[in-house]
Amino acid sequence: MRFLALLLLAPLAPHAAAAEPVDYRRDIKPLLQERCYACHGSLAQKGKLRVDSGANMLKAGAVVPGKPAESELVKRITAADDETRMPPEGHPLKPEQVAKLTAWVEQGAKVPADDAQEPDPRDHWAFRPPVRPPVPKGGANPIDAFVAAEWAKRGLEPVKPADRRVLLRRVHIDLTGLPPTPAQAEAFLKDTSPDAYEKVVDRLLASPQYGERWGRHFLDVWRYSDWWGLGAELRNSQKHIWHWRDWVVESFNADLGYDEMVRQMLAADELYPTDPQKLRATGYLARPYFLFNRTTWLDEVVEHTGKGFLGLTFNCAKCHDHKYDPFKQSEYYNFRAVFEPYQLRTDLVPGEPDAAKNGVPRAFDCNLDAKTPFHVRGDERNPDPTRTVVPGVPQFLNPTGFKITAVKLPPEAFQPLRRAEIAETLRKPAGAKLAAANDRLARAEAVVSDRAAFLAWAALPARAAASAADKELAALAAAISDPSKAGPPLGSVKSAESNVEPAASKARPFPDTSTGRRTALARWLTDRQNPLVARVAVNHLWLRHFGTPLVANVFEFGRKGTPPTHPELLDWLAVELMENAWSFKHLHKLMVTSAAYRLSSSSAGAGASAKADGENRALWRMNPIRMEAQVVRDSLLHLTGDLDPARGGPPVPMAAQDASKRRSMYFFHSHNEHNKLLDVFDNANVLDCYRRTESIVPQQALALSNSRLAMAAAAKLNDQLHARLGTAGDATFVAAAFEAVLGSSPTRDELATCLDALAELRAALKDAKDAPKRARLQVVQALINHNDFVTVR
Repeated sequence: MRFLALLLLAPLAPHAAAAEPVDYRRDIKPLLQERCYACHGSLAQKGKLRVDSGANMLKAGAVVPGKPAESELVKRITAADDETRMPPEGHPLKPEQVAKLTAWVEQGAKVPADDAQEPDPRDHWAFRPPVRPPVPKGGANPIDAFVAAEWAKRGLEPVKPADRRVLLRRVHIDLTGLPPTPAQAEAFLKDTSPDAYEKVVDRLLASPQYGERWGRHFLDVWRYSDWWGLGAELRNSQKHIWHWRDWVVESFNADLGYDEMVRQMLAADELYPTDPQKLRATGYLARPYFLFNRTTWLDEVVEHTGKGFLGLTFNCAKCHDHKYDPFKQSEYYNFRAVFEPYQLRTDLVPGEPDAAKNGVPRAFDCNLDAKTPFHVRGDERNPDPTRTVVPGVPQFLNPTGFKITAVKLPPEAFQPLRRAEIAETLRKPAGAKLAAANDRLARAEAVVSDRAAFLAWAALPARAAASAADKELAALAAAISDPSKAGPPLGSVKSAESNVEPAASKARPFPDTSTGRRTALARWLTDRQNPLVARVAVNHLWLRHFGTPLVANVFEFGRKGTPPTHPELLDWLAVELMENAWSFKHLHKLMVTSAAYRLSSSSAGAGASAKADGENRALWRMNPIRMEAQVVRDSLLHLTGDLDPARGGPPVPMAAQDASKRRSMYFFHSHNEHNKLLDVFDNANVLDCYRRTESIVPQQALALSNSRLAMAAAAKLNDQLHARLGTAGDATFVAAAFEAVLGSSPTRDELATCLDALAELRAALKDAKDAPKRARLQVVQALINHNDFVTVR
């Protein structure tokens, strides 16, 4: 019926459109681009037809000006037969779209003189390796030179620099996720040396809190999550995945190059097979684990490896060739094949023989000969038996070929019992079990030593236990002496490959070889000629420092995305990253010491710039940034000195979180279990969080007014201010409260408002005990609920 409706409506198009000429650039070209270019544009020319320019359509005879009934384009979009209707995939064109196209042909198929076909997709800006552009004149910091050049081009004037208190709070929260203490603020304000600010930056980058702050940012991108399932059944992610989280924090603090971070996360088991510390990095591959469906698991790996490292939507090519970028459906499955052999296991840690209590979840190539299916139209129920899928990456990004070399593993990698510390970890409890059994046997024999018959009966269970513990220790000793004869690997537990994995599969020894596929991928990603990885990383840094990215969609650098606001700056920073050992700390310092970063976020007095660039795309002022959920909670504890600085280790379970003083990044957080307070402030979505969402809802104000955490912080801070200020007057108290909570001094109007409020509160509380202090508490609580508390200005 829908095709009949289209056919009935289509002849009406010339009459419906007669009163209003159809504009090709406005009405026709965007429609063709959305629905037709994928098959008839620069990516593909099915039927030797291109519709990406008027000239191409006229030349091919697809359009006959003035004669819609003779135009193949109109015939195809109005066809009732699914076999001939265009577009062949998705829904038919809407009646109004059919009417527009028909009317355009009827009106003569007019196109502008400058109409041109699509450029070669391989020439897309993001698909060319970045080259360091020359730095424009002006500005000691290259960032400022590029930004100032854009101001000059657009006739914009920047606002004045930020107040020093505001700047200090900004850079503290930016680099460590915590506001400055009053003592740190006082020291900075007293330091009049030219490098006072730079010294603060160096101190913050060297602090252990830096790794927690920036590790959390990238754990968002990499979708960190604790395990979840149904009851005790693990279905997603892995237990003890916090080892990966700790590796991330440590790597940021050590300023491990981003290229090396990528290599370790994807292939540490091949590159460093006997280094337990580096093997933690492959928790990145443990995170997408899904018990019930291997395709779902690997679909996530492909999608988020593409989005997270390359800024490309590989997932859009699972069912068909990509509609915008030059990679084919077959290349989606080539990319999946890189990961096909890998599975997961949990390696024991020294001192803990039970992997259920602790262990390192990590990747390893388990099924070396696993075949990757090619799913017709992306339907896993319909694999193509005639297709052979080989591992690879999109050819247009790797014209020289994908070189894979298998990795011969050292024995310690596939026989963990060869590691002395693991052998001892297993030997010790086995020995203790034997000693306990012998002790029980000795005590049983002592009790009944004078009655031989009864002795044999009473000591029987103890003798059996002791015998079993001899045998267990002997088997362990034999396994330690020759792990190759131990049967199923000891010292590591393989994760279930599915909910129906047979026992024989579970008991297989680990392979002594790894395919090398993930090493090849990691090296390709971090190669200097890869056009995307450095750009994508730089864009994530810029977003979190400046509140808006250089490329609007942080995971879409393809042709469907938007071009960068400052393309030369983006490329300069990408090259700067690669040529400085991929050091994030180097770029952090460059960014936060720029004059652009140090501008005020207020647009007061910037009428002309605000009018010309209301979205601040040219960065003529700093963008105010909403605090992330973790920063809000951690700051409340930090204000009063209650934040526990302990780092790493198992996550704080849900039941203990309300009373915990630890940083929020150490809370247990999964798809099924998440902290309610953090959720109110837009906590990370573990399924997809390339950029935090930002909301302003009443529940946030209620949380900062009525939650036990906020009320306790306000009361304690009020006590601390009174202890520090003694008998100081209200004006001094208000100023100190502003500085402690908001990191700024009150304006004249704010001070007057607070003083009036205190007078009213005292009058209302005149009969209450300790009325002056209680009145001041209300001011502290109001400041915690102030928008500037949850905003980085």
